[in-house]
Amino acid sequence: MARIKNRNITIKIIAVFFAVILWTYVMSDVNPKITKEIENIKVELINLDTLELSGITLMEPKEVTVKVKLSGRRKELIDITADDIIAQADLSGYKEGSHRVDIEVRTHDSRIEVEDYYPKQAVFKFDKIVQKQKPIMLRLTGKEGIGYSAGKGIVKPSTVYIKGPRTWVNSVTNVIAYVNLDNSTEDIITSVPLKAVNDRGNEVEGITKEPNIVDVEIPILKMKDVPIKPQIIGSPLIGYEIINVISEPDYIKIRGSEEVIKDIKAIETEPVNVDYIAKSIRKIAPLVLPEGIEVVDENDSVNITVEIEKKVEKTFEFNIDEISFNNLDPELEIDKNKSEQKLTVTFVAVESTMNLLTKDDIELSVDLTDLKEGLHNVDIEIKKPSKVEIIKSNPKTLKIYLKKKTTENSTF
Repeated sequence: MARIKNRNITIKIIAVFFAVILWTYVMSDVNPKITKEIENIKVELINLDTLELSGITLMEPKEVTVKVKLSGRRKELIDITADDIIAQADLSGYKEGSHRVDIEVRTHDSRIEVEDYYPKQAVFKFDKIVQKQKPIMLRLTGKEGIGYSAGKGIVKPSTVYIKGPRTWVNSVTNVIAYVNLDNSTEDIITSVPLKAVNDRGNEVEGITKEPNIVDVEIPILKMKDVPIKPQIIGSPLIGYEIINVISEPDYIKIRGSEEVIKDIKAIETEPVNVDYIAKSIRKIAPLVLPEGIEVVDENDSVNITVEIEKKVEKTFEFNIDEISFNNLDPELEIDKNKSEQKLTVTFVAVESTMNLLTKDDIELSVDLTDLKEGLHNVDIEIKKPSKVEIIKSNPKTLKIYLKKKTTENSTF
């Protein structure tokens, strides 16, 4: 009986031995151990919410992938996909700046081993969430109606808070409210969204604006071209004279309500003082704008040139033959021997005018109406250019002797 029992145990041991050999054979040849590589496995970025609660945001990269090498039995490994692999990067606790963050990889199936993966770390850039107040710029597009001009617009509110990653917030140079004039001839009252732009004029994405929409009021004003009237006060140094006043520009385009602008004929400047000046001067003079009137080009000053020259004298001598005698009695004639033969006249004018003055520019005449025979003191009429003054005439009156005509008449 004992022999039979020992024999059964031996048989069982031998059976187990062959079973193990057979299983090993099957596993080695039928279901061998293999490796498998899977690429572009998306890494899950965890704890982003806690990062943002601390005032930090992830700038880049927004997505990371890894390449994983797995090993295991063919039967279990052959159907493994990227969905069966867990790749994670924990972003909690990081501060502003660039940091290397470890990537952890595992599988759902404990029978599958992660032999290797790449990369094992990724560099993430973090930025602090900041808020900044910026003034709002109003920018007009399009054209007003013909003969009209847009006045200074009002934006309500006049400032905006922008919020987002420090890098993006700092890149914002202007926050702009765009309004299309659209051939308007009446005031514009509208609401428009704001646009945050960088120094290249490109919109900066990824930031918030508070408010995002603002109210805008733009007056549409009537335009008009009017002359500029320089105001000159004081007098140049004695012996000098103002010869010209020049405004650059001499006309200016203004705008205002139709009621105000219709009565404006010219725009004066603030006074330019020329007291005791002995040479030409050039000054910038602000314009004196009536209430409710604006300059279209926003330049409310003009250049004023006051040309000043020295005054000089010039004396001409005239003889009796250079004088015209008018309304002489037909029965009388002038006795030259008993009449004054010469006359000198001294003129004064600024130098540039005097340099051009000649005797041909002067006309002398005497009116002999109702004069009888004998000696007479007659007034001399002197016609001259308007810019020339007479300061002395010698003699002041001319002695003329009239006599009966001789057989031959003389003509003067």
